Amino acid sequence: LPPLLFDAAFRQDVHQAGRIAPGILIITIFGVAVTAAGAGAVLPLLLGMPIAVGLLFGSIVAPTDPVAVVPIFRRLHLPAALSSTAEIESLANDGMALALYAVFLDLALGRLVDPASIGILFAKSVLGGVGIGVGLGLLFSRMTALVDDHLVEMTLSTALAYGSYLLAQSLGMSGALACVTAGLVHGSYGRSVGMSSNTRRLLDDLWEYLGFAANAVVFLLLGLTVDASNLVEHVGPILAVLAAILLTRGIVVGTALVVLPHRRIGIGPAAGLLLVWGGLRGALTAAMALALPEELVGRETLVAVAFGTVLLSLLVQGPTLPLLIRRLRLARDAPSP
Repeated sequence: LPPLLFDAAFRQDVHQAGRIAPGILIITIFGVAVTAAGAGAVLPLLLGMPIAVGLLFGSIVAPTDPVAVVPIFRRLHLPAALSSTAEIESLANDGMALALYAVFLDLALGRLVDPASIGILFAKSVLGGVGIGVGLGLLFSRMTALVDDHLVEMTLSTALAYGSYLLAQSLGMSGALACVTAGLVHGSYGRSVGMSSNTRRLLDDLWEYLGFAANAVVFLLLGLTVDASNLVEHVGPILAVLAAILLTRGIVVGTALVVLPHRRIGIGPAAGLLLVWGGLRGALTAAMALALPEELVGRETLVAVAFGTVLLSLLVQGPTLPLLIRRLRLARDAPSP
């Protein structure tokens, strides 16, 4: 997880993020909750799974993955604000979904039984993870400023990504939020106080490569883990989950367009429709599914449906995005179809 999370955070344009972050955070909090509930209701309804397991699955398929989407946006020369919105929303979704994942996993395994303990664990996970990420991000940024050796600086950056994640996890807090926050701090404050132009370029290339490699490893593991016949057996739930995801995402983005001013989210109605269809599921969903403990009842089913949802999302939504972009006339210099 650290390379997947730190990559996008470190290379994020913080100035653009700062302008639309308040609105995106509202979308994220509302969106992850609605998606987790909507998609999480499918398996209990269709397969009779416990509600707690359904909510756990909902948190697995809640985060979006911009890895396949943003390159399309850039290739067709869409406004930079749209790419930033997709990336920032994904970062916030990742942290929130992983925090919910930790809570619902404990609930599904019978470790949490009362609402108070659930609320306390969630608050500790979110606030503690963010605090650790900010603290370590500032510390490692100042350490980077003290050296002028690109190999040492690359080592410090890698240690920050894994160290923030592992420290938060060991303390019962959100490693994902710690890693994302550390990446944002290191990629903004760290660049300004202690990185030469050469170091910035090398670290950008390093994290782009590590993020790519981590994505490849996750999908390789899925290919080795999931039985194709299991996918065919669960094609009904897979289609229902994808439909629930698109429906809940439409509700979330539509509500945001009505309630929030345009400047708070940086998109209009046409771009909102694009974000609904462009909310692909990817490596993080796959990684969370693979991380489910063996003792969890119905684990094989959850992994198969999660993988099927990711696969269908990438094969159906991804290839049709360019056509939708042109139909909505959002591409600046793309030829008409």
